[in-house]
Amino acid sequence: MNRLAAILFFAVVAAQVAGLLAFAGVRELALARGLEVTLQTVPVDPRSLLQGDYAILDYEIAAVPSYLSEHPAGTVMYVALTERGGLWHDDGYYMGAIPSGNKPYLRGVVDDRGRLDFGIGTYFVPEGTGQIIERADDVKVVVSVNRNGRAVIRQVLVDGAPFAPDDG
Repeated sequence: MNRLAAILFFAVVAAQVAGLLAFAGVRELALARGLEVTLQTVPVDPRSLLQGDYAILDYEIAAVPSYLSEHPAGTVMYVALTERGGLWHDDGYYMGAIPSGNKPYLRGVVDDRGRLDFGIGTYFVPEGTGQIIERADDVKVVVSVNRNGRAVIRQVLVDGAPFAPDDG
């Protein structure tokens, strides 16, 4: 029985390691091969902007249009994107079906606030530096979007400059 327990233990550990590597691999692939888009953020209540060592980010395109707003939390929606003036904006919201054509899109899930969660709503920052983002007049986020509409944060731009709190 000890041999079986050891085999099961190592199988469970190997499965966990494989899961972590797959998760990291998908994110790295999105960074390496994904389309780079810059999204405009919207203000978040400053009292809850910094929780621990991350900043909460919200996006203009996360607002579900009123004609789709009755859908419950957990509903998957896709936002087609179009570039104007260096920023990417919504070019249509789609439910259940991926937007047709060659336009890039983001996959979002309606949250309990009735907004779309794209999986890029938190940005980890060095301890004590969240107030830099909180006090900024303009925050944009550069993300890489893969072919499935999944996004990974590449960079945060604070008042037009890359967020680099260690630079002084």
